Amino acid sequence: MSVCPALRRGEGGFTCGYTNKQVNPFDWYCIGNYAECPIYIRYKGGEQAPKQEAGQAAQAAQAAPTQPATQVVQLAAVEKAAEADFDKALRPVVDNVFMKFDDILKKLDGAWQEYEASVLNYRRQWEVEKLVLRRSLDLLSSSISDYERALNELELKRDLMPEEEYNKARQEIEERLNSLRALMEEVGRRYGAIEDAINQHFKRVLSTSTNAEVINLRVSLSRLDELLKEGKISRETYERLKKELEGVVT
Repeated sequence: MSVCPALRRGEGGFTCGYTNKQVNPFDWYCIGNYAECPIYIRYKGGEQAPKQEAGQAAQAAQAAPTQPATQVVQLAAVEKAAEADFDKALRPVVDNVFMKFDDILKKLDGAWQEYEASVLNYRRQWEVEKLVLRRSLDLLSSSISDYERALNELELKRDLMPEEEYNKARQEIEERLNSLRALMEEVGRRYGAIEDAINQHFKRVLSTSTNAEVINLRVSLSRLDELLKEGKISRETYERLKKELEGVVT
């Protein structure tokens, strides 16, 4: 539907840009058939209507018959059609967003279940394979103790040995001792880092999982913590029972 280019809207209502007077666009030619408007035709053709004629035209506009009442009905019909079209255009947009995030949530649920299973599986592997590392640490500790004893025995024999032989033997023992200590420190540091990381993942699963076994374990561990705080079990018993409980799901 076309609108007169001279129609202006202000705080007081609509104004004709040619006459600078207020006009009711629904009762005049302003909307729909403005090309038939005498004021538009006169000013469009380059004629400057006298103020008197302009005033008469404005009066005619105000006194014009209410024939554009049908135009109001037409506008309402257009607005309803626009609303219907908007509904048709809007639904696929919102449906697309909902479908997208429904799919995302399904993927997140699947990813979380896979994460839980992976954590339990890798923790089970770690509990088995870390025994190799613990045994290695024990062997390193034993070897370090042997070299420390050898170094002490060498000090006792110092006065009975040539200086050159003593210095050479001491250097060899210290080099070997320093190498073993460095290796033990590295193994212990890396062991601790993996142990902490695995436990952090396990605690995350333990606190959020909906798995029945994990839920039962969570309740049992909570009860075990209460017994320790109440002094009903020792720290040694607590650690032993906790390890046994955690072994249920690992």
